[in-house]
Amino acid sequence: MKLFLAVVIFFGILDADAFPENVRHGYFSCTACHMSPSGGGVLTPYGRSLSNELMSTWGSTKNSDFLFSSPEDESKIQWLRQQIFLRGVQTYRNTPKVEKAKLVPMQADYEIGVDFEKFAFVSTFGFRSNDSSQDLKEFFSRRHFALYRFTDQVVGRIGKFMQAFGLNGPDHVTATRRGLGWDQGSESYNLEMNYIGESFNHTVTLISNSPQERSVKKDQGISVNSSYFWKNKSRFGLSAYQGRQSDYDRIVFGPYATISITEKLFLNSEFFLQDKTLKNDSSHQKGYATFSRLGYETLKGLTPFVQFDRSYLDSSDRNSQFDSYGVGTQWLPYPHFDIMLFVGKEKVYSQDATDFAWLMFNIYL
Repeated sequence: MKLFLAVVIFFGILDADAFPENVRHGYFSCTACHMSPSGGGVLTPYGRSLSNELMSTWGSTKNSDFLFSSPEDESKIQWLRQQIFLRGVQTYRNTPKVEKAKLVPMQADYEIGVDFEKFAFVSTFGFRSNDSSQDLKEFFSRRHFALYRFTDQVVGRIGKFMQAFGLNGPDHVTATRRGLGWDQGSESYNLEMNYIGESFNHTVTLISNSPQERSVKKDQGISVNSSYFWKNKSRFGLSAYQGRQSDYDRIVFGPYATISITEKLFLNSEFFLQDKTLKNDSSHQKGYATFSRLGYETLKGLTPFVQFDRSYLDSSDRNSQFDSYGVGTQWLPYPHFDIMLFVGKEKVYSQDATDFAWLMFNIYL
């Protein structure tokens, strides 16, 4: 029987490091914790305090701020937001044909935010790999944008970032992220408008690319994301996307939800249909991608879960069906730390299932 074991250790928070399940605590808007309207990236002071008070098993307000400093430090510049992301990957694979272990550095970023009453600017500065050695040699900015708060509810943003779509969770390898082409590193240059209400959120994103990004295949188009906050503990949403590249056009749309079943038990789920038109022969590839995670917080910061992913993006080709399912545990033992273990199986149609596991370790300073 084929055995595939992948152990993945991440140092640094993922690009989309929001926690959609915080909706069950009454936090409908991502701006409660992040400077970005769609979540992820540099945290606000309130977001850092929640890491201690709401999300970590053990925590102290004395060391919840940047580089474990105290948030009460009077020498701090009040409009300055800072965060450091460090990430690497340790992989191990063992099959009848291959046994290989490799440590790959993935991310070394410093993110800075300048936040005033109406205007804010956010940018990362870091390194990425630019050759087959995968060493972090190339200096670049993963995301950078300026935003303007027209009112308390209306926020505009322009720059390089991930468009708002679906749950916007941190797991970039899922069927609804990687399967649909929105993996890590797929940030684009966008113009975005947000309405952030007490019960409704709406986002419209115009997606483009800068000249230096044209060598990388990324969609250009428009994304619309709307969600409703239900009974102060659940969120239901609908996303739609129309994009194009040189060789295809595509439409992606569907619902998503974070449902608080009880105070401790929650479900994150999304289901998207895709219709891709190939330009060379005008043929259609119709299919879907789905992701679901059922979690239960056994104690503060510790959440075991079960998870299922499926992508079946071409209904005329059964070999395009890919399943991933298993069990895992997420643990936030201390502010700035997030550990997640997942063990499961992957299966491509007509092939035997493959065992796999990964361990994720996030540090955000």
